[in-house]
Amino acid sequence: MHTVFIGLEISFIYGALSSYIVYSLRGISEFQLFVAAYISSFNTLISLGLILGTALIVFLSQHIIPETIEKSFEGEQLKKTSYYTYRRRFLSLSRSVTFAASFVIVGFFLFYCCQFPLPRLAEALMIIPACAQYALGVYVGRKLCYAGLMLYSLQRATVTRNLFKDRELDEINSYVHIVSTLTVIFIYVHVLGYYEGPFLYHTILGKSVKSFLLLPAVIATPVLLIFSFYPRVALQKIYRKSIDLELKILQETLRSEELSPFEKKSYLIAFDKMSREELRHSLQLTLSDLPIGITILIMILQPILGK
Repeated sequence: MHTVFIGLEISFIYGALSSYIVYSLRGISEFQLFVAAYISSFNTLISLGLILGTALIVFLSQHIIPETIEKSFEGEQLKKTSYYTYRRRFLSLSRSVTFAASFVIVGFFLFYCCQFPLPRLAEALMIIPACAQYALGVYVGRKLCYAGLMLYSLQRATVTRNLFKDRELDEINSYVHIVSTLTVIFIYVHVLGYYEGPFLYHTILGKSVKSFLLLPAVIATPVLLIFSFYPRVALQKIYRKSIDLELKILQETLRSEELSPFEKKSYLIAFDKMSREELRHSLQLTLSDLPIGITILIMILQPILGK
């Protein structure tokens, strides 16, 4: 939460500096129009702050996923998978910048056509954070995508020890859950703020361009739905391999014990049942996860149905 508050603080500082520039160069009337648009009409203060905070969390903690994986698997195990390919893309700054820059262009064209109800200087200062939200949003989405793909690649890795005992990969699931939840909140605030915002729509495209303001929600929906839940599925498969391995080790150990075949078999069955039941409860999709999917659905439908 501290990082999210830093994002909100940066958003407030940008708004304050922009307000000062407008006031100094254009006077009190344009200053009031800009402040109203930034804080109230388009919810820019909150939406920009949320995505800044989320992007900061992703950037500052992106090392968690590869470090967690590489502590759990040896290099030779990972070489047999696509892990290193996805890790390289996950950490690639140039790919992130290129991908984000393309959406800055899309955002600029979109908001230029929508036309903020502001004089030229104030409008330019509103377009900048709007485009920044597009860039930061796709940056976060891209990181979630490759985090899921890195986990997916591990399903082909050979498990040589019990990773489930100490839940060695659970940190990845927590990371993805936190980032995806913050992203959902951001998109909800962003779409409602801009889709319902008082744009002028005075270009040749007219009001038809309004539907493109739903673009962040349309793009984010499959990414968030898939990569919010998929890491849990991938972890279950990896942990099942760990349980199977532990059963084989236990079976070998019991051969030297002075127990009847029935006792040995009962012990193995009890261990297997307890482990898989614990795995099912620790990673199952619960009712607490439903608000993510429901929120995304409402986020897209509410502006449309509210016309």
